[in-house]
Amino acid sequence: MRNFPKRIVLELTPICNLSCPMCPRHYIKDTDGFMDVNLFKKLVDEIVIESPDAIILPFWRGESCMHPNFVELIDYTLQRNLRVHLSTNGHYMNRDNIELFYRCEFVTFSLHDNRGYKNAIKFISNKPENSYCTTQVSFVNSEKTTQKFLKKCTSSQDLKGFDSIRLYHDHTIDGEFGNSNIDSSQNRTFCPKLEHTFVVSADGQYSRCNHIWEPETHGNLYKSTIKEIWKNKRMNEIREQYPDNKCISCDQWSGYTNGEVWIKSKDNKVTHTIYTITK
Repeated sequence: MRNFPKRIVLELTPICNLSCPMCPRHYIKDTDGFMDVNLFKKLVDEIVIESPDAIILPFWRGESCMHPNFVELIDYTLQRNLRVHLSTNGHYMNRDNIELFYRCEFVTFSLHDNRGYKNAIKFISNKPENSYCTTQVSFVNSEKTTQKFLKKCTSSQDLKGFDSIRLYHDHTIDGEFGNSNIDSSQNRTFCPKLEHTFVVSADGQYSRCNHIWEPETHGNLYKSTIKEIWKNKRMNEIREQYPDNKCISCDQWSGYTNGEVWIKSKDNKVTHTIYTITK
């Protein structure tokens, strides 16, 4: 086990301006609120000391740009030279947000409607030469937007300017997180999320991974550090008992729900990969 996670999810808000039918937000109760500014900065300061090369993912169940202090918090993180990977639906593309996106190591546009697609295209078209941000657009195979825009992106010789295109399978069925009804008889491997990823919800609770949208009921980051909870009794129980009743139906360990990806190399050659179940 790592002494400290290498990927830390800091959920700015579970609130979202969209209501996508395949999203498990429809099945959970805690979909309000914003992470306290002081809590966010406390966690960032800890990460700088414990693991300065860690990846910060300031999003989880909602649209991060809706946080009233979004610019302040992301800038605080970037000023400390941490690696920021951000996901957005592309609706909140004001000048201040765009400037921050260009400074992130990685930005993915999760596209669900015309507005998001148009803003993503505009973003990549105006990307400054001094920006080293890797940019991706992603789709879910069950949505109408996918049928409308995926082919436009993947058939373009340079992927419309994006570095990669992702097509995901549905990650939930009737609110069961990660359950896509794959063959459960496949040899199961230990989930890497439990080895390297830590998730903090907007209210300071924590989750075993970003695919389990219901946080643990004991332990709070207001009173504890990431390092303390990462090694606490409950997290060790989850790892030792894997897969327990929450993990058993999840198929994220398999690789299947990663779907398909089109990746562009530096010389503009495109590689297409279709993920299958890990054996």
